[in-house]
Amino acid sequence: MEINYNKIIEIYGKEYLSLINDNIEDVINNLSYLKELGFQDIEDIFERYTFIFICGNKEFKDKFNKLITKLGFDYVNIIENDLDILECLE
Repeated sequence: MEINYNKIIEIYGKEYLSLINDNIEDVINNLSYLKELGFQDIEDIFERYTFIFICGNKEFKDKFNKLITKLGFDYVNIIENDLDILECLE
């Protein structure tokens, strides 16, 4: 996985790199969960919506599972075609 940290800095500022580092275990677990769910473009999702990955793994899973329930079976395609949907996970 190749994360473009410059993109994160551009969007959120340098302080988010510290937040990622301080919560690295949760961030890695949250990225892994997206992979388990079948997402292909995990890097882009992470770079554009870093804020949702900073929370604890249980909270992340709960939020994502609620969104999946709302979107239904085709949730991967729906989200990957309109990443703005993830803003509701703030």
